[in-house]
Amino acid sequence: MFLLIIVYGYILVAAIMTYIILRDWKNPALFFGRNRVLAAIFAVVLFLGIITALYSTLIEPFSLRLNKVEVRSQKIIQPIKIAFVSDIQIGKYKKASWTEKIVAKIESVNPDIVIFGGDQIDNEGTFEDESLYLTPLKKLSGKYPVYYILGNHEYGIGGNVRFSPYKYTGDRSQLEIDRMKSLNISLLRNQLDCLKIKKQKICLFGIDDIWKNKPNYSQLKNWDKISPLIYITHNPDGILNYPTNLPPPALVLAGHTHGGQIWLPFIGPLGHAQTILDDKYYRGLNYFNNIPIYTSVGAGESGAPLRLFTMPEVAVISVLPQ
Repeated sequence: MFLLIIVYGYILVAAIMTYIILRDWKNPALFFGRNRVLAAIFAVVLFLGIITALYSTLIEPFSLRLNKVEVRSQKIIQPIKIAFVSDIQIGKYKKASWTEKIVAKIESVNPDIVIFGGDQIDNEGTFEDESLYLTPLKKLSGKYPVYYILGNHEYGIGGNVRFSPYKYTGDRSQLEIDRMKSLNISLLRNQLDCLKIKKQKICLFGIDDIWKNKPNYSQLKNWDKISPLIYITHNPDGILNYPTNLPPPALVLAGHTHGGQIWLPFIGPLGHAQTILDDKYYRGLNYFNNIPIYTSVGAGESGAPLRLFTMPEVAVISVLPQ
């Protein structure tokens, strides 16, 4: 709310200042009448600021794009297409209609696998069962293999209380787990699952949120170490925990950062998710020790329904043969 107060406060003040400049423009006895060039510059800057503020609160957060990415792997025989969505954070600002919009985007690309990367619910002080708004995902589980992991919001853990025994807004993970089970969507919680896609074996391993629990990699003993492994971690810092005695994954999928929600050219993310990795890992495809890691900017917002140059996305990741 504090951010929204600042944004809307700016819009009000800028609108008043623009009115004053235009009012005084023709009166040479007044400051803006005597300094028309300066007045014009002020008016343009204020107007652009108003447009930016309105766009970042009313348009971009409620737009949804398909972000198509290609990754190559020596272990892939046939191309596979992954629809990856993180940080829906349904409940506070967005309801079931937003989930329906996500479902429609996913169906439009007909993926081989659908993966949700944690923070499906917002859980920032509400008493309602926000998992109810995830019900439209049922349409996907009847068509594709669909998996999800948990993030810090399911556990009610905020950045300022991570690693604390006290929860920020309360653990609501079980509500989501029960809902997703009813929707026939599989949870990967320190679990390995391998499936056949286009006559090749693909393995998925998703870890629990690293702010909640230390990841347990015991199930990776069942991985044949040959089949391509997709490693799913809500927080991109989860790659730092990956066992060094195992072959690297073919791809890492992460979220959590929202791309900062506001990403400014030459500056980078304004919102910080308290990650250890550099800011470059806040969004898009990057490489960590030659391992491709894709960090989604997410599909929802935290703190305020505010985004700029980080439009909500459904990432469509094509993993291709080398």
